Amino acid sequence: MTNDWKRNFQYYSVLALLTLSIVAVISLSLNVKLAAAQDGCNVAATEDGATCNISGSNSGGESDDGSNGGGGETPGGGGGNGNGNNNNNNDDGGSCTPGTIVDGAQYVPVDSNFMSSVLTQVEPGATGALCAVWTGAMDACTGEFVGAVIYETVPVSGINSSGEDGAAVLASSCPTFDPPPPNPCDEFTVGSGGVTCTSDFVDSSSFPGSEWQLTVHAPWPGAEIHTRPYPVTLVNWDTVMRVAGLGTSSRAGHLGYAAWGGGSPSAPAAGDWRDVTLRLEIRPVADWADVFLENIGLIRMRIGELHTFQWNLPSHPAAGGGPLSGQVGQLEELEPDVPLYTNWTRAPYMVYCTISYYEWESRCVNGPDDDGSTNCRRDSNGNFTGHREWGWRRHSQTTAITPQMAINDVPASMLADLNGDGTPDAYWGRLSFIRRMDDAGNVNNPEWAHSYSWGAWWYWAVREGQGQIGWPGVAVP
Repeated sequence: MTNDWKRNFQYYSVLALLTLSIVAVISLSLNVKLAAAQDGCNVAATEDGATCNISGSNSGGESDDGSNGGGGETPGGGGGNGNGNNNNNNDDGGSCTPGTIVDGAQYVPVDSNFMSSVLTQVEPGATGALCAVWTGAMDACTGEFVGAVIYETVPVSGINSSGEDGAAVLASSCPTFDPPPPNPCDEFTVGSGGVTCTSDFVDSSSFPGSEWQLTVHAPWPGAEIHTRPYPVTLVNWDTVMRVAGLGTSSRAGHLGYAAWGGGSPSAPAAGDWRDVTLRLEIRPVADWADVFLENIGLIRMRIGELHTFQWNLPSHPAAGGGPLSGQVGQLEELEPDVPLYTNWTRAPYMVYCTISYYEWESRCVNGPDDDGSTNCRRDSNGNFTGHREWGWRRHSQTTAITPQMAINDVPASMLADLNGDGTPDAYWGRLSFIRRMDDAGNVNNPEWAHSYSWGAWWYWAVREGQGQIGWPGVAVP
């Protein structure tokens, strides 16, 4: 499959920006957040996770900035971890460095209200929708302008009553491009182990042989669950649980240079890319998780809320108890022959794929070059007023990869229809981390603190209370 990233990026930049409201700008010293340009991956899905891929002859590397936290699909598989959720809040392995400043530009639409508020000159021959261009210093990581933002302007003679020369905002035809493919991944796989995206940098119109590939895999984040008493409680005894957080997970792959135009790092050609990063991120899209407790049922728990309940039957095989504590491991507090209830958790997540890069391109700058030549941007008399300067300019686009964008079937158990309209709009992530808390709800009390994880399943033992001498809220004689 072929993706023309250059056309796609420009198309989406304009499309997103044309949706912005027009605001009359009197002061050009503005702090503006750049609208995220949208583009997308082609998607495939299995029971093992989701993957986004970019491909070709010189494979880029993948950064190690996330881990699966024992997210195996077999009950009892996978180990616990020290903090209860080692997938939460992973960074992207250096796909961008906050505070790095680059030259940025953004198209803004122009209409009659704009022209009546700001001195504007329409470029000769401009047709259709009109756009102006904002330029300024931009944070390479966040895409946010960090200082004064100015419009690209053209000189105008005698603009005021005194006949003084000045400048007007240049309005020219908004760029238009062919509709892009649905997403940036040529292969996209979703399964219980995470998400994988492969993107092929292939452009039939560019320099022959300019084909590269990047593949990135991001594991599912884990829902962090706090419980007491755990790992065993009593029939009719108050048991307390909360979903403490859902976390995020991300990974990034990097490609040093893509010679789209046939250049090289030492002699770039128009359209060449450098510092290409493919970043895959999984983020929760709700403030709750569904928790299924065997013999109790499904409970939707909002993050941070304590939920108190009681089991009315022990985890005996006759009551639905399943594996033994010695079979699943990690439950050294119990005898190895204690039957367990098997439970699971699910939370809705969305997958985001970001492609960022620097492209060797030119821009029109007012005035002549060092040789006194002008070759771009015409005034009302048809004379050139600017010259072209070449340099590296950063581009970035992020796409939410919905289940409808998948190129292969996502397992039904991983499709989340959150609004009940029959169309999946998110993915169910099922990895869980269990942390034991004390009576005050503290998971860091060294007397009680402990963490467990078996992947998509987790376990609880419930015993009959022959030996108990009191009940919650009832004084012991």
